[in-house]
Amino acid sequence: MKSNNQAINGVLHQTKSASNYTLRRYFPSKQLAHLVEQFWLVNWNLPSGVQHVQKNLPDPNCHLTFLPNKCEFLGPVSRVYDYTMRGQNGIIGVKFKLGALTPLLPNPIDEYIDTVITFPSFLHCDLSALTHTLNQTDNDKDRVDALEQALDPLCADVQVTNVQQITTLVEQIKSNNAIYSVDDLAGQSGLSKRTLQRKFKQFIGLSPKFLIRKYRLHNALALLEQHPNDIHHLVTKLDYVDQAHLIKDFKNILAMTPGAYIHDI
Repeated sequence: MKSNNQAINGVLHQTKSASNYTLRRYFPSKQLAHLVEQFWLVNWNLPSGVQHVQKNLPDPNCHLTFLPNKCEFLGPVSRVYDYTMRGQNGIIGVKFKLGALTPLLPNPIDEYIDTVITFPSFLHCDLSALTHTLNQTDNDKDRVDALEQALDPLCADVQVTNVQQITTLVEQIKSNNAIYSVDDLAGQSGLSKRTLQRKFKQFIGLSPKFLIRKYRLHNALALLEQHPNDIHHLVTKLDYVDQAHLIKDFKNILAMTPGAYIHDI
């Protein structure tokens, strides 16, 4: 079981919030590599009367999460969302590869955007039994092993070529600072704008234009951790036309201004 120690993105106020919980991430086995991007486990133990509200702007992947006596499917997330931590508890999660679940979903993936489904039946595995098993284990290895065993039958339905292509396209957006528009992505990928829009709608449910803006905002959040009082630095570093465009992205996706975000750092 290999730990995933890569940089975390999409966690708001990451430096400040990290003291409230313990997060571990693990890569899947080779057998599940085209189905699962990572397994993640988070635990917290807060004093009585104390709570922590964690806000996130996650990747557009589908997730399966397990809490005591509950399993939930989370569709692609298009906006910031929060989770309130109280007392002593934890969540076990599966982050699926982009597009991997498309063959299993009863409806087009864009119908699951910002949607939560309790004990989804379309995954065709006994999620109630898996939830019980996870509740009975007390170490990460046994939990990951149980998840892999339960999810392994789904691998047969994964369309590997589609998963690889859509993952590559999103990685280009995330890692290439020269991509500011769908035209830029088309030039980098060799695909037409129409093809990109069709593939993103089919396998992610969100447009390439939206994801370009979203990951630009991820970069802004990372830079604010380093330069919390310098909005002008963000405008220059991320090549925004002006500060007004930066503020617009913050409001549209995070529902707050850069100033409000900085105030809470």
